[in-house]
Amino acid sequence: MNDTLQDRVKKDLCPDYIWQLSRVMKSLLKHQIGRLPRKKASEDETRYPETPEGMRAFLEVFFARHFFQVQNSLVKYLESKDGLSILKEGHLRILDIGSGPAVASLAITEIVACIVEHLVHSSVWRGNKKIRVTYVLNDTEGICLGVARTMLGNYFKMGGKHGKWITCARTLTSQRAFPDNMSQLQQIAGNIGGYDIAVLSYVLTPLKENAGLNALAVGLSDVDGLCSSKGQVLVLQDRFRTPLVRKIAGLIGRLARKEELTQRLNHASNENDKYTYSYYTCLYSPGRDEAVCE
Repeated sequence: MNDTLQDRVKKDLCPDYIWQLSRVMKSLLKHQIGRLPRKKASEDETRYPETPEGMRAFLEVFFARHFFQVQNSLVKYLESKDGLSILKEGHLRILDIGSGPAVASLAITEIVACIVEHLVHSSVWRGNKKIRVTYVLNDTEGICLGVARTMLGNYFKMGGKHGKWITCARTLTSQRAFPDNMSQLQQIAGNIGGYDIAVLSYVLTPLKENAGLNALAVGLSDVDGLCSSKGQVLVLQDRFRTPLVRKIAGLIGRLARKEELTQRLNHASNENDKYTYSYYTCLYSPGRDEAVCE
């Protein structure tokens, strides 16, 4: 059953080994981009948006890239015994640090909807199985959290059949920078029962002082203690920050791996364009000593 499930889900998300957005995600992205002003944004603004025009540039350039990296990193875990056990309980709790416009949260939601749909259709799960998801979004920019809430809300309005399998239990936000917001994340974890997936997407910055890196490492270790017994922590960073990623991974005693994926570009001029690139990921189970390696 698992092999069949993995094949079906991977075929939906990554046909012919090329990652591409679903019809729902294409519509959602197009709708949100159309609501934002078309003005020139700097490279830094495109990567870390602080204004509406910067957000539009990020959605056009980097959203799909980060989205696919999350899916590529987590799909096997969500199909694993631990992942399916969490889904079977009916409540998934996501901590999305460096959430931007809810990139990781939307990526995970798409995987879960796809998995549940196949399990129900194959009669592995019977009845009207529906997964409730609690989203905890953390970003320092108000534009990011505002667009994140909007995109999550519109996803469930536009999701069509996905609404049969998954629903938003609630969305909580934190605008204080990580790891200075740890007491707030601890309080939320205590209220909802711990995080099943914690994602830190592109929040590592090339700090010059070791104290800064140590603070991030301590913060990551603190997040470990907020995760559920079967949970996972995922750290993503691009290949241009290789020394930083390896240093952080070493400080928390985990492995960082270089990954490669091929995605379909979503340019209006030619949606058949493909792009292959590499990035770094650190995926692990907080309660275990070893990093998760495939």
